[in-house]
Amino acid sequence: MNTHAFAWPEPAPSLARAVGADFLLQREIGRGGMGVVYLAEDMQLHRQVAIKTLPPHLAADPAVRERFLREARTAAALSHPNIVPIYSAAERDAVVYFTMGYVKGESLAERLAQTGPFDVPSAVAVM
Repeated sequence: MNTHAFAWPEPAPSLARAVGADFLLQREIGRGGMGVVYLAEDMQLHRQVAIKTLPPHLAADPAVRERFLREARTAAALSHPNIVPIYSAAERDAVVYFTMGYVKGESLAERLAQTGPFDVPSAVAVM
């Protein structure tokens, strides 16, 4: 079992138990209104992945769980170089999560903190 995450605040301990020996959680890499994203090691395929999960208070709501899984299904149905691939989605022991490709780099928040707001030409270049 993945015990490295048990000292972290929720949802990491619940997620670590749910993913068992399949993934080793390494660190939190993002947080938003619908979930928390962790960097993890896929122990079977020996690659880094991102795992997005719902916090427990949201996972308890069936409508929110369905919307979260619908997000995964929608993204999984798309194939484009600018869309992160979805590898799997699961619901185990009241934990809802999906795994996706890990894209190394800085977040938009980190970029804005370093450089300030984008001017119009820079914003267009990002698109």
